[in-house]
Amino acid sequence: MPDRFEHHLRADLRLARERTRARRRRNFIIVSVLCLVILAGLGFAGWYAYGKLKASRPPPAEVFKITIPEGLTLVQTGQKVVEATEGNISESEFEAATGKGGYDYGFLAGTNGNLEGYLFPKTYVVTSRASARSVVRMLLKQFQVETGKLEWSRARSLGVTPYQVVIIASMIEREAKLPEDRPLIASVIYNRLRNNMFLGICATVQYAIGQSKPVLTNKDLEVDSPYNTYKNKGLPPAPICSPGFESIRAALYPASTDYIYYILTGADGKHSFTADYQQFIRWKDERSKKQ
Repeated sequence: MPDRFEHHLRADLRLARERTRARRRRNFIIVSVLCLVILAGLGFAGWYAYGKLKASRPPPAEVFKITIPEGLTLVQTGQKVVEATEGNISESEFEAATGKGGYDYGFLAGTNGNLEGYLFPKTYVVTSRASARSVVRMLLKQFQVETGKLEWSRARSLGVTPYQVVIIASMIEREAKLPEDRPLIASVIYNRLRNNMFLGICATVQYAIGQSKPVLTNKDLEVDSPYNTYKNKGLPPAPICSPGFESIRAALYPASTDYIYYILTGADGKHSFTADYQQFIRWKDERSKKQ
């Protein structure tokens, strides 16, 4: 009897243990499945949130290189900016940015808000997020950096204002073909101003007619404009382009000469200079015969 009872007891214990193990396996499977479901949900939620965040982020900014050569007008500079930024900045935006004023730089005193001559020629790097106004500010800041150490106080001894120095520099920039001619052309301009003569600068007439021409016609020289230095004595009212550093320096440090006339005589862009009107006429006649 005791053996039979003991046998049944052991069988019951085995059965109980098997049921316990089965319950544990079932619970483990249930918990594992629930964990997988939760993790999958969390993963999907994370992926969804990441997708939404990624979609809300702006695309990476493009980088543009803008090269502004010496001697460009305000309009031409704007065209370079529009072209280099692939239309991210429009001509109308650039025009508005250069026309509204509000740029706080001391060197702009006397300009009446006209930025012609001050958008410094150089190569700049901007992104597609740059505004027209930020680009203009960058060019103006570069003018300050490049010219800040020049002796602007020399303007007074030359009989002009700092703004007029930039006007003269702009004419030098458009007239000079070779570096060594810059201070000589500057000396002619100052000598003519002192002698109350017409400056007779072709580049100012080209600015007035809005066209760069190798040879000006008599009709061109009669254009009614304050920029026509063949008809109006003194300096034009504003710069005709943005001069580079060397032209600005030449305007502040002109050569000491008695030259009144100059004319293009070399195929390499070399000018000849003289104080003798008859010599100037001879050079002019010789050039006409070669044309």
